[in-house]
Amino acid sequence: MFKSLALAALIAVLLAFLGFQYYITSVPELVEPIAVEDARFIEQDNSLIVTFQGSAGHRFTFGLRGDVTNEPEQTALFFIRNPDLVPYVYWPGFRSNDEKRVLELLEYWSESHLPADQLESFRQAEPDELMPDRLGGEAAAYRIYQVLEARN
Repeated sequence: MFKSLALAALIAVLLAFLGFQYYITSVPELVEPIAVEDARFIEQDNSLIVTFQGSAGHRFTFGLRGDVTNEPEQTALFFIRNPDLVPYVYWPGFRSNDEKRVLELLEYWSESHLPADQLESFRQAEPDELMPDRLGGEAAAYRIYQVLEARN
């Protein structure tokens, strides 16, 4: 009887850890409308970071680390699903399903939240122009979208 209870408790704990791991490494579904809360380029780490916020107040921080301008295909994607609850940085693999989910979120955001004229100007802009200090956070998010789209 004791072994059965111990085994059941162990299985419950393992399932809880599995659920928690899935939660912190999955791309969230943000409630409409999705806005760019913050965007920045950190020269020290060569990181381009963008934070989306849904209307329910949930945030999703993602970015690229590496030379975004000269070697974008070698930049590494990272994201933090819920930085307030668990500040865990997840680094999905190149061309992984998680990277494709971030790409799908960015594609949906760019098509549904950017005005047509702004989207066209981003498409025509040079890659080094799409930085938060030059054109704002929307441009930085679109630059990350361009890098992921070219890679996938």
